[in-house]
Amino acid sequence: MSWTLDHLSTSLFNSSSWRRFTQQGVGRAVIRGDAYRHLLLRKSYLTSYVATLRRPEAFEDMRTLCLFIGHNKSGTSLLGSLLDAHPDAVLPDDMDVLRFVEAGFSQKQIGHVLANGARRDFLKGRVTARRVQAYSFLVPGQWQGRYRRAQVVGDSTSGSTTRRLAQDPALLDRVRGVASQAAAGEGTVRFLLVVRNPFDPISYIMVRGQRSFENAIDHYFTNCAAVAGLRRRIDAGEVLTVHYEEVVASPTAQLARVCDFLGLEADEAYLAACRSVVHPSPERSRERVVWEPRWRREVEERMKAYDFLQGYSFEG
Repeated sequence: MSWTLDHLSTSLFNSSSWRRFTQQGVGRAVIRGDAYRHLLLRKSYLTSYVATLRRPEAFEDMRTLCLFIGHNKSGTSLLGSLLDAHPDAVLPDDMDVLRFVEAGFSQKQIGHVLANGARRDFLKGRVTARRVQAYSFLVPGQWQGRYRRAQVVGDSTSGSTTRRLAQDPALLDRVRGVASQAAAGEGTVRFLLVVRNPFDPISYIMVRGQRSFENAIDHYFTNCAAVAGLRRRIDAGEVLTVHYEEVVASPTAQLARVCDFLGLEADEAYLAACRSVVHPSPERSRERVVWEPRWRREVEERMKAYDFLQGYSFEG
């Protein structure tokens, strides 16, 4: 799709009238229906297949498929946006790449789909529309929405990626199969486990999903169990744990660490541009709800079962 058509489609689908249509009545039912989603998937398959015929050289450099695991609202959109600003990475926000794997897309088809998604995200200013409080992760003067060499390709979806891989053990092998289609024959899968103070994503679950304390806490720790199970099936060298609070406190060091894990060279100009858009202190979403002492105690007790949650508390 050309940049002009992308501008037009982004303007339409990001407009207030379109959002109103999709959030109520018939529009909401259609957009959330299986038939509509299946139609979009078929369209993506066709357009991406045509793109591979028109540009057979595209994504020849792709060697790493990057998947995020963990929980929604844990900082994946921030980290994904910073990675998409790298000249050799393509990381759109919340595209659910596993649905393309399940549908039989080839490695290059997935590359085209994700590159188009990254371009649309850039045209929207890298603003995630479903945020409780909207803000932009647009990195000035870098490569968001375009790429020099697409060596690393993926997306920032985390919650549903974790659940899909937990529910269908064979899907991990299919992901590896797609990654192995790299032209050099050395394609790999890398996982980023992004972790945030549990009280913050649990609070988001309550506020956005209008869930009870019990339901939100159970939902969160069910995902923790899925993460733990998935880590047992992944080689230690394939997964990197990244703490959101450390990213906002030391963005240069943490982003350089992530880039090194993914095999990306991070120069000072790139790191400095990314550092400029990171707020120096994490938002305390836990303050959006009133936490009774018993709920605090339950969360802190259940945290003990997971090594990646050690060191967190309600206060810090």
